[in-house]
Amino acid sequence: MKRSGGSRDPGCALSCQFLTYEEFFAATFLPDIRSWCGEKARRANRNRLMSGRPAEKVTTDEVPSILISSKGRCAYCGSLAVERTPKHPETRKPLPWGHIGRRIGSLDHIVSRFDGGTNTPANLAWSCRWCNTCPRERRHGASDHGAIR
Repeated sequence: MKRSGGSRDPGCALSCQFLTYEEFFAATFLPDIRSWCGEKARRANRNRLMSGRPAEKVTTDEVPSILISSKGRCAYCGSLAVERTPKHPETRKPLPWGHIGRRIGSLDHIVSRFDGGTNTPANLAWSCRWCNTCPRERRHGASDHGAIR
C-alpha cells in the first residue's frame, strides 16, 4: 500500500496515518486496495473452529464496495479505519496494535458466523480492528485507541 508522508503521531507504530478517506484513496493505488481487500475476503472465508466453513464465500470484488460505501469509517464507532496492521520492517511479523486499533481497517460479520450469520455483503460491515475484536467496547464517536475523527 502506498503511504503518504511520515508519521504524524510520534506514539504511533505505523509508518504513517491518513487523516481523511480522500487522502487514503488518493495515496493508495487501486490494485493495492484490491489486494488488501483480497486479504480481508480470505480471512472472512476461512474455516473456523466453532463455525466451520462458510456456505457462501465473499469475493475479493465485493469487499472494496463495503470499504468504499463506508468511506473507510468503522460502522460502529465512526473512526477512520484505513491503515494496515503494523508489522516489523525486517521480519514482517505483526506488531502490537492495541493503541492504534481504531485506525486499522477490518471486515466484520454483523451477525457472527457462529450465530448463523452469512458471509454475504449484506452481513458484512467495515469496522476498525478495535470494534471488531472488542465488541463490548464499541462506542459511537470513540476517540481512544488511535481513533481519527
